[in-house]
Amino acid sequence: MSILKNAVDSIALGLEDYETSESDERRIISCARNIYAGILLLFKHKLSSLSDPNTDEALIKERVNPKIVDNKILWVGKGKKTFDYQNIKDRFESLGIKVDWKRIDKINDYRNKVEHYFDTLEHEAIQGLISNSFIIIRDFISEQLKEDPKELLGSDSWSTLVEVHEVHEKEKEDCVNSMETLTFYTEKILDAFVSYSCEECGSDLIYPSELNEDAIESEFVCKSCDVAYSYEEIVSPAIKDH
Repeated sequence: MSILKNAVDSIALGLEDYETSESDERRIISCARNIYAGILLLFKHKLSSLSDPNTDEALIKERVNPKIVDNKILWVGKGKKTFDYQNIKDRFESLGIKVDWKRIDKINDYRNKVEHYFDTLEHEAIQGLISNSFIIIRDFISEQLKEDPKELLGSDSWSTLVEVHEVHEKEKEDCVNSMETLTFYTEKILDAFVSYSCEECGSDLIYPSELNEDAIESEFVCKSCDVAYSYEEIVSPAIKDH
């Protein structure tokens, strides 16, 4: 089975997990794992396709050894162990392959926290991960793989990605508009609050309970799990993360 097919299958499985996660919170964890794994496999496919045919996919192998082929020295992959996230990032940067690493870091951070730290697993909370994944997957397939994302992923997976992305973007827009009615000390603090994600479930859909107030007097609520935060509870971690 090819790396590309594994990538497409992993993304499809992740989206199936999402669609059944309302009744089984374990599928939220599986969704995050599968979609993140699918993105990394897309990246590995790109590196594999750039590897010389005589090098056993050297660009994705953790170990490479020199070998003489046709009187030329080639670096040839050794063993089956392939690159991890940081290796892929380093290799992309050295090859000039552009992706939005900040967005991917958000996806990876959510995957890690949903496995180990979040006390609450909410179906709605994972929409942010899928929305970010949609942008990464769509852009990488079209710009780096030179393929049609809908055709490669299949109409079912593509429709789910688009639908979840559009719903999340509308919800996020509503939250941002509500935040902007408050009075913050600086625009930088406002931006940090807009970027903040719930510590309980990971959702980035945070909104003020009242409009047109001083932010420092406001209460902030997670739209996914309904946990409420004071200004003081958010401001330090929000600025640090931002």
